[in-house]
Amino acid sequence: MSEQDHGLKRRADLLALLSDKRQEAEARYRQALSQQQSGAAAGDSEGVHGWKASREGGADVAILTALDQTVRQIDAALGRLQSGRYGLCAACAEPIPLARLQAVPFATLCVPCQSRSESRGRGR
Repeated sequence: MSEQDHGLKRRADLLALLSDKRQEAEARYRQALSQQQSGAAAGDSEGVHGWKASREGGADVAILTALDQTVRQIDAALGRLQSGRYGLCAACAEPIPLARLQAVPFATLCVPCQSRSESRGRGR
């Protein structure tokens, strides 16, 4: 397989990965939103705007917020894929291994650069 063919295959694999992860996150968001609105994930008392008040306080809203953020991060990753920057480490420009992108599809750093970044953050 030529280097160009390998690059096209990697791009196709990454697009499939991001598309799958986005569909998954969107489905989870819709399910959580539906449960929140129906009261299935909440307590008995009616809250503001017809939402049920959760026994866990803001836990249900936090889940919705986290899922929304995940969809936004995946959308940003899709934008980077379109521009040819997705899957490359923002620090060292080396390809981020597919296994890392499968685990964290919106990763912008490879594991070594991520570790260095976190070490600098803890050293403050």
